[in-house]
Amino acid sequence: MPATAASSRPGPGRLIALVAALGIGACLMMTGLALSGLFLLADLAPSETALPTATPTIISSTRVAVVLAPTSTDTRAATATATPTPSPTAPPSATAAPTAAPTLDPTLAACPPPESWRAHNVQPGETLFAYVLGAMTAGAEITTRDIRRANCLESDLLQVGQMLYLPPGAAENAPSSEPAGAPAAVAAAGPRPPNCDPHCTISIRPGLRAEQIAAAVDNVPVGFWGADFMAAVTSGANLPAYSFLASKPPGASLEGYLYPGTYEVSNATTAQDFRNMMLERFAANYSPDFEGAAAAHGLSFYQALTLASIIQRESWATSEQARISSVFHNRLRIGEKLAATVTTQYALGTPANWWPRITGGQINTPSPYNTNLNPGLPPTPIDSPGIEAIRAALYPADTDYLFFTGNCRGSGNLYASTFNQHLANVNLCN
Repeated sequence: MPATAASSRPGPGRLIALVAALGIGACLMMTGLALSGLFLLADLAPSETALPTATPTIISSTRVAVVLAPTSTDTRAATATATPTPSPTAPPSATAAPTAAPTLDPTLAACPPPESWRAHNVQPGETLFAYVLGAMTAGAEITTRDIRRANCLESDLLQVGQMLYLPPGAAENAPSSEPAGAPAAVAAAGPRPPNCDPHCTISIRPGLRAEQIAAAVDNVPVGFWGADFMAAVTSGANLPAYSFLASKPPGASLEGYLYPGTYEVSNATTAQDFRNMMLERFAANYSPDFEGAAAAHGLSFYQALTLASIIQRESWATSEQARISSVFHNRLRIGEKLAATVTTQYALGTPANWWPRITGGQINTPSPYNTNLNPGLPPTPIDSPGIEAIRAALYPADTDYLFFTGNCRGSGNLYASTFNQHLANVNLCN
């Protein structure tokens, strides 16, 4: 999600990242995993709610509050703000997916939270029970029922991007159940005896980076390791000759092309076979028209795929993706930085957490993937997007939007064409 800013602009918001401990994951998933898209817009700390009039404020969709000043070249736009929205598919580890967003209890006309509780947007992998654990770490004793009553919730099921009020520290210290992943550089631990009789399935949802796909491989008794898969998708691997790979820079990995979906593999399937299955699925959804559509925006197909990967992490709601795409295209056209926090997450990801929440200090981390500092697109895709996000990158909505932020009072995002409109949208959450 964007957190736009020039290098001279002050940096933003706050991190709410934490690594899930072993043994807690099962409890988290039993309590109701936050499944559908939208993971945007960080709440501002009390000290951040009153902003100097000389310093406009932007909220990043990845839950980082960003304080930015508009550039001198464009008085309308200082940054774009995005909010990921409902994900149509659950993470591979999820046991059940809610079919609808949580509803408000009609018997509770008003559910004012305690005065010290702060607004927070639900991120992938977060649960009410995780918030309870986070609050305990911060020294507060609460129950899931306390959170439900303060937010008029009828159940423990959460929707990604949903706005909740939580006690200080509950979200910051909440362990995440997002799939981690195998270290990309780890060598395969020798031959792996397969146990897929007659076959196994590997399910990959949109928006995962290659290391997370490798972790999914390690969770299935196939005849190869996740590290073998990583070797098959890195720059030195011999690849099939697909036309859609023509614009991939020499030395770039297959990040972005590892098409999400469910795959059946057998004991005889190798890492190269699995990689080729994903490329074949990509080819089946690819259209030669995509090259021309990308060129119409001054992009190669590889660059459009890179933009699609950002859009995918910003929102899993297909209804939002074309408008989010329009924000990024409009900003690219006028020379504004994308300021997408998700690209900095990619840069700072580790095996412990491939998508860490970003603190205000980290928003200016030097990295070619930091679109808060660097103009244009990052050097490579940051994940492998679904076809809807790819189409959104190629065929954006026709808007003049330059900003977006999570809708704290409903679903989806709020979009704006001017900075003042954007501030008004942001202030709805204060």
